[in-house]
Amino acid sequence: MCVETEQKQNSEMFNRSNLSRALHATLTHAKINRRLICGLLPTIDHLQKSPEDVIFCLLPQARPGDASAHMQTVLLQAFCYENYIPVIQVDNSEKLAAYCGISKSTYQTGCTCAIVTRDHSLPSTPEDEFPMSPTEQMLTNFYEKSLEQSLRPVIELPS
Repeated sequence: MCVETEQKQNSEMFNRSNLSRALHATLTHAKINRRLICGLLPTIDHLQKSPEDVIFCLLPQARPGDASAHMQTVLLQAFCYENYIPVIQVDNSEKLAAYCGISKSTYQTGCTCAIVTRDHSLPSTPEDEFPMSPTEQMLTNFYEKSLEQSLRPVIELPS
């Protein structure tokens, strides 16, 4: 592949609008198929039982001055990194809660984290150890490319 083609693909991959739409589609599809797990305790419970089943973890940006949320985030990120689970940062915990279908009365401060698990109904091929939808693949590719950046990009969730 030539350098120009690769740069064009990278710029399309990092297009915030495309990433937001891909994340929205992935969360909607995962929620419908009961593959979306929201909240710190349910997430930790699932990660303890089967971390290999998780496609990626979503974490909202921490609020300044919230030390307990920051410590939870750091520990969750460390666990995910140890288990090769991509961590994608989103801009807002309230929007993440809305995408997850969590009512405001349940979580006053939004959703602290969410994970998307594998879709076991997708057909697997010998070269595809863990099959993913095109939007899930786009988000994991974004994560892989973002590892090269010193500041990790944040995906803005549409309102």
